[in-house]
Amino acid sequence: MPKSDVVKVRQLTRWQRIGVASLFVAGALFLGGIVFILSGIYNIGAAREHWSATNFIITILRDRSISVASNGVEVPNLNDSDLYLLGAQLYDGGCNTCHGVPGRQLNPVYRNMLPQPPDLSGAFSDYSARELFWIVNNGLKYTGMPAWPGEGRSDEVWSVVAHLAKLHELGPDNEPRQEPTLPVGKDIAGLGTLPLENCVRCHGDGKTGTVSALVPQLQNLSLPYLVRALEEYRAGTRSSGIMEPIAYEMTDAEIERLTRYYADLPSVQSPAAASPALLERGREIAEQGIPEQDLPRCSSCHNGTDPQIPRLENQSARYLDNQLNLWRETSYRDTLPYGSLMANIGKRMTQDDARAVSAWYASLPPVRGVPQ
Repeated sequence: MPKSDVVKVRQLTRWQRIGVASLFVAGALFLGGIVFILSGIYNIGAAREHWSATNFIITILRDRSISVASNGVEVPNLNDSDLYLLGAQLYDGGCNTCHGVPGRQLNPVYRNMLPQPPDLSGAFSDYSARELFWIVNNGLKYTGMPAWPGEGRSDEVWSVVAHLAKLHELGPDNEPRQEPTLPVGKDIAGLGTLPLENCVRCHGDGKTGTVSALVPQLQNLSLPYLVRALEEYRAGTRSSGIMEPIAYEMTDAEIERLTRYYADLPSVQSPAAASPALLERGREIAEQGIPEQDLPRCSSCHNGTDPQIPRLENQSARYLDNQLNLWRETSYRDTLPYGSLMANIGKRMTQDDARAVSAWYASLPPVRGVPQ
């Protein structure tokens, strides 16, 4: 055969051969994976543990996702009694259904979940504060761990994280908490025990105060406002990861009786101290507004003439300041028309303005004869 008729076959380079082999391997793995999935041989039941390889992959995926997603989260002071005492009650009301009481065995139902809800007294052994915040706020897919129900309520999430930090520091047996006590007449006007217990846990009653300065004193608020607030929580138009689930379970009759109970309690006066300069600045904002910031005076609305607008006198300065901070957040959800009005006002206030006007109202005595 003449040399000119010989067809030369160019040999593949080493890297080309590796590339072709890799494609064959990838194709085989892909087809094998399809066959494995469609075969149904993997036991998806919660009564059967994952394979070790599956656990290994899931754990790496979970922890790397949490670590990356939580970058940039700013951690507040977790050694804050108002924060961790409130967090203990939020944990009791929303977390211990699945996670149980720290240091004790889980309910048999939740022991049979896969993955099993962990004992959170050791949460800080595995994750940092910012990572725990991200987990509580966002939840975890395929674990039964939900995202925090209250949109934009990072303040509530941080209180739970602060509680977990205190648990880690002191251990579940030494955990500090303020235990609520039910009123003597538990079944007031036919009101069931559970709704009342849920409220007393944080808001107190005629004999006990609030568990934290971060929650309002309900007996200093009008009946129409209390009814509206619970109805908005129930409808999901006002945001709170603890109040929305509680209100969702309440009937109209329960809301009416519960709010009547608190509205009929005598007003509570809690002394609040602040510097004269801060109080004077707060008084100016409350009574005159800040014209250069297009900020109206607070007293133009919060004066008691409209029972749907709350009186602010003698509410905790921390509670009032926190509410103003929430209204500055774009993710906070509150209902029209009152919530949108306060959102516009909150965005015109600096943090110093909010702190001053909150201190001023906290220094005033509660107003008797609030419209009902």
